[in-house]
Amino acid sequence: MKRPDITEQETIESLGPYFFIQRKAGHRLTSDTVALAEFAAQSLSENDTLIDLGTATGALPLLFSCKTELTSITGVEVDDEAAQTAARNVDVNGLADRVSIIKADYRNLTGMYPEGAFTAVVSNPPYTKAGSGRLSPLMQRAIARSEVLGGLPDLIKVSKHLAGEAGKIFYVFPVSRLAEMLAESQKCGLNVRRLRFINAGKGKEPGIFLIELGRQGGLEIEAPLSI
Repeated sequence: MKRPDITEQETIESLGPYFFIQRKAGHRLTSDTVALAEFAAQSLSENDTLIDLGTATGALPLLFSCKTELTSITGVEVDDEAAQTAARNVDVNGLADRVSIIKADYRNLTGMYPEGAFTAVVSNPPYTKAGSGRLSPLMQRAIARSEVLGGLPDLIKVSKHLAGEAGKIFYVFPVSRLAEMLAESQKCGLNVRRLRFINAGKGKEPGIFLIELGRQGGLEIEAPLSI
């Protein structure tokens, strides 16, 4: 593939075998996103249909394209510039036959798709609870980091609808909000299938966790991971 041209407001790097374009002022790819892709990929097969809620510039669709045999991946992003960059990343890497990008508020997806429309739902949602923490003056970063457009209850409700009775749901989230995640999931009738804690280095306390939810299945706690 030919290296695509970028503007002065963008950067480009390799993400697996693909080119990955990001905006300098927008949300940037982190190791949390990579860890989420690796965690979810373990439970996916080529027959799964996956939707990424809040895809930003499309890192997760690219990661799933190289880590799995998935042929139906949908990324949903509310921010117009981010959605355009995500669509561009799909195009420059020749992935249009496997990945589609939709500009939409994920909270509206229950009216766009029937229950159980996908077999897997994934999201790296904003970590900061609405009304707490400093809000970035840059809208892309504010949307990516803080619950400006929907909180955890909204995300879980929509995810449950999209995944249906037998689907799988995957998130990465801060440990400080684990109790909230478990309470909201239980309230929505979802069970924890897998749980893995991640720390920022050997001997450090876990800062984030990876979780797989579903209406069926029991709990498996996996060995902690350092990144």
